[in-house]
Amino acid sequence: MYFRKIYIFILTVSIFITGCQKLVTDPGGGEPVIEEENGLIYWGGSFNDFGRGVFETTDGGYAVVGSQYSATTQLDLLLVKFSSSLEFESSATYSGEGIDSLYNNSANDIQQTADGGYVLVGDTFNGSNYDVLIVKFSSELTLTWQDTIKGTYNDYGNSVLEDVDGGFVVCGTSYDGNDEDIMLWKITLANVEDVLTPSYSVLYNSEPTGSDNGTRDFGNYAQQTSDNGYVIVGTSATGIKITKLISDGTVDAAFGTDGILTVGSAGNEGTYIQQTNDLSYIVLGNTEGGAGLQSQVYLNTVSSVGVSVLSRAMGGAYPDAAESLIQTGDGGFIFTGYQYNENTGQDIWVVKLTPTLTTHWDKIYGGDYNDSGASIKATDDGGCIITGSTMSYSNQSEIILLEIESDGCIWSDDHQTKISCGL
Repeated sequence: MYFRKIYIFILTVSIFITGCQKLVTDPGGGEPVIEEENGLIYWGGSFNDFGRGVFETTDGGYAVVGSQYSATTQLDLLLVKFSSSLEFESSATYSGEGIDSLYNNSANDIQQTADGGYVLVGDTFNGSNYDVLIVKFSSELTLTWQDTIKGTYNDYGNSVLEDVDGGFVVCGTSYDGNDEDIMLWKITLANVEDVLTPSYSVLYNSEPTGSDNGTRDFGNYAQQTSDNGYVIVGTSATGIKITKLISDGTVDAAFGTDGILTVGSAGNEGTYIQQTNDLSYIVLGNTEGGAGLQSQVYLNTVSSVGVSVLSRAMGGAYPDAAESLIQTGDGGFIFTGYQYNENTGQDIWVVKLTPTLTTHWDKIYGGDYNDSGASIKATDDGGCIITGSTMSYSNQSEIILLEIESDGCIWSDDHQTKISCGL
């Protein structure tokens, strides 16, 4: 989350610079006005909005989670539901409980739950430091329950999954007063007089209580594996850190070296990991490379026992980055992030790769100012859906939704013609 906070800071600075064309003073909030240009759907209030996670729902529609400024100083969690034809259906905001309602609340990830609802994870500021925020909505977008994970210092929630036992697992980072540690927290629900009450426990800590490895480790994403264990990708001082756990949260000694594999090198950031169809793993991250040591996208395939197989760094002459990835039906991959252009700033970057990490197609989307893809998910028709943020169509950041067909094309605004085909 540390690296995501840096990204948000950079994006905010960019927003300030590019948003000086007009002074925005209108209040935010309310039902979003959905607009479309060149196949890109976007919406937002009068202050900055950021898209962070997207999910195809069981009814064929889409749910998008992000953060919305309801006032110049108040950031709220925002959930928006679209139909399968990308028509707006409903939305909900969450501005915290108790002391948290006075400060910023933001979301980083979303999953649809077995009961048809949605679980969201992010952060809340309590006036002194950050806590993990986890919020559950029903299928009708009414609040079911919420909980915070509070440590002595800063705690950040970056990804969430529904466990096979009906609970939830949150991946993130905790600061213990000495350094940052990779964390998995388990959320358990108790039914007390027909009211679901959440509680949490530590499932995994990369630096157990009473020890100090002297390194800064950041947990960015976790997935449940086919054996009901977990795989975590994060960032350490020496590179991208991949940790494999068995179901009880202890390290899987059969993976890597005592359950851990580090790929890349110092300065690399791990952003996403997915178990592939053959039970190996694909790792996505960012690395410093090229002229001037600017950011480039880094990919690495890892065997089921934690051996690095293939790796690739890719990017242009300016800073580029990626945050999210899917495996496609042909065994290849698609990632999204941003590629920097000296004329338009950041553009949404979407790249289709073969199973051996060679480029199948490479596309950019967006307008004249900063645009970025933050989350990508596969759709039932073989394509993908992307959310992120754009500065190109208003005076401030807005949330985007971009649907890409399996052939690499998107639909025109009238949905009659395929355009911007990747092939």
